[in-house]
Amino acid sequence: MNAHFRRPVVLAVAMMGFAWLAGASPAWAQSRGTEMYVCVGKDGVRTYQNSSGGDGCSPLNLNPITIVPSTKPTAQRPMAPSGGSKGSRPGADDGRTSEEFEARNDRMKILQEELRIEEVKLKSLQDEYKSGQPDRLGNEKNYQKYLDRASRLEQEIKQTTENMAILKTELGKLAQ
Repeated sequence: MNAHFRRPVVLAVAMMGFAWLAGASPAWAQSRGTEMYVCVGKDGVRTYQNSSGGDGCSPLNLNPITIVPSTKPTAQRPMAPSGGSKGSRPGADDGRTSEEFEARNDRMKILQEELRIEEVKLKSLQDEYKSGQPDRLGNEKNYQKYLDRASRLEQEIKQTTENMAILKTELGKLAQ
């Protein structure tokens, strides 16, 4: 992409972003004199500006932006079981909100999925490594290439095993 084309595109994106941040609709922009124009010069280069520069300029049609404010849910603390001791239900009275429990559960799901992916990767690497005797590939006529690949596989197996140990440690911390 040449520099003559990139600059107007970046300017256009920035100006549309500013219009979006201000919640600008065409009616609002026209009433305040901040309508956007796209102008095509004699050399074919597009520019975006907030005033009509004369010939080759036309108003930019900005669709109205609808903003729907979100509602903040009220945090409800889990109720303690009746007649039981305070320690009978983990997390019930430790001051954490339902959002914190939900975030913890989401993190656990992500870590479990990452652990599953690492386990599949480890199985694949071990199958290819074959206990230090991987099959030679057609492009490995040079014995050093074969040794380099075997070494790389060994390092990847070691790294994947370490990653799995870290993930299991993190899952253990979250389970407490």
